[in-house]
Amino acid sequence: MKKLFAILLAAMLAAGSLAVPSFGFNPFGGDSQSVPSASEAGSLPEEDASQGSSSEGGSEAEESTPAESAAQGEGDDAGEEGSSSQAASQPQAAPSASAGLSASVAGYPPDFANDLRTQGIYLLNLDSGMAVWERNSQQRMYPAALAKIVTAIVALEEVDDPDTETTDLKMYIQNYLYNINGAPWGGILPGEELTIRDLLYAMMLQSANEATMMIADYVGDGSADEYFVELMNDKVREIGAVNTHFANATGLHDEGNYTTPYDMALITQYAMEVPGFMDLVTTRVHTSQPTNMHAEGITWVSNNMLATQGSDYYYEGVQGIIAGSLDAQNVRNCISTATKDGYTYLLVMMGAPLRNESGEYFGDPSTGEYRNLAWVESAQLYDYAFSSFRVKTLMNVGEEVSQVGVRLSWDKDSIKLLAQEKFATLVPTQVTVDDVQPQVIINNSVLEPVKGGKDGEVIECINAPVYKGDVVGYVKLTLQGEVVGEVPLVAAETVEQSMALTYLDKVKGFFDNFIFKFLLVFVILLVVLYIVLMVIRNRNRRRYRNRRRRPPTSGRPKM
Repeated sequence: MKKLFAILLAAMLAAGSLAVPSFGFNPFGGDSQSVPSASEAGSLPEEDASQGSSSEGGSEAEESTPAESAAQGEGDDAGEEGSSSQAASQPQAAPSASAGLSASVAGYPPDFANDLRTQGIYLLNLDSGMAVWERNSQQRMYPAALAKIVTAIVALEEVDDPDTETTDLKMYIQNYLYNINGAPWGGILPGEELTIRDLLYAMMLQSANEATMMIADYVGDGSADEYFVELMNDKVREIGAVNTHFANATGLHDEGNYTTPYDMALITQYAMEVPGFMDLVTTRVHTSQPTNMHAEGITWVSNNMLATQGSDYYYEGVQGIIAGSLDAQNVRNCISTATKDGYTYLLVMMGAPLRNESGEYFGDPSTGEYRNLAWVESAQLYDYAFSSFRVKTLMNVGEEVSQVGVRLSWDKDSIKLLAQEKFATLVPTQVTVDDVQPQVIINNSVLEPVKGGKDGEVIECINAPVYKGDVVGYVKLTLQGEVVGEVPLVAAETVEQSMALTYLDKVKGFFDNFIFKFLLVFVILLVVLYIVLMVIRNRNRRRYRNRRRRPPTSGRPKM
């Protein structure tokens, strides 16, 4: 029996390796077979004359403004695409959400980051949708007057005709605000009637709280603090601001009022698309229609000094949007946008302190002038953004990226792969093409042994036929270990299929098939078993014949 087992084992070994077929599962994680393509470890081509060469030897990416990049992208599709440990001492921390920096700009914080006193910051490039720097962007903080952005959104969407619909200042609003020390007013008198449009200007220019509550009362059907606030919270949930909640329409202090810099960026971007909103926040001075108590109307002047020429805080290019503070909570907030050289940024500043650790207001005590750090630091961050980032072309349409092997063709062993689209994105000014690492991914590829290569060396191939312009894969563009974009790769030429090679490949595939191998081994085992049985049978027959031919033993009986 031992001999029979040994013979069977030898037959299995002689028939070749009987391997269990692979279905792509790797028990140790990762791909079942990982072989880098020829271009994975390389860099982008440097032959493009438009990219030039830097004095340090690195290839410079082609630079363009966002508008130019978009215009070029109409013909050739273009790709789109620092934190501080300082914690805000306001509402509790929010659950984490997706508010991280874009991979193309992460790791390039402002060099003055540690000097900034503002607790929550979110700096967003509106052209690309990329956040270029943030601090505590998911930390819940008091919104103060930033809540009025949501009040404006709800009013503009709920009121059919804000230019003709009117409301008056009711006594309960007057009495409520009268007891709140330091709450901004817009000079509206009890019983005075104004249009919703004029009230929106009063609210957004001067943060007028009586105007805000008049709007909430009107839209909320007499319920400024219940139904209208419910509409506000419904709206922010619709926008996706999951860490935001309001307890009133004004933003006056209430523990139920909280938001995050990231959420306010989402809300503000939504507001900027609401018809009429940008007119409100980019106006410097507005005079209302004549009222029943002011024959010449009421004039309101924007309190956003970043956008006011002649102000110590004025920053050229800033537009709106709103500013506010909570004195008792030591909080200054502001949201603004700024445009320069074709680039536009949205900046959310929350939790800038009014007073230092000694309880003294920031500013010059000798003159009594206060310093609004939210505006001061906004200007610093705008300088940083406009000088530190540019939209650069990291790959041009038609650029050769890699090569791939071709099977089943007599004509070609390989073809070039070209970028189907131009890819441009916002990156730090010092980034060059050489800083970007490409990783080529081929669709439906197979691995073939390299002709004349070392034992076990393989190359990634695709099957013919391949036609010029066919998308055969894509390239991932990686900066500092993070993917910043992907570009489809197309075949540079047509490669016809050889029918003879195709048939041979099918035959080879059949013989390489697991079922064929199994059947082959099974047949061999049957043959071996048959041979073994025949050997045993013949041996037994010889023994039997020999016994029959043997003469009987003769002998005499003993005396």
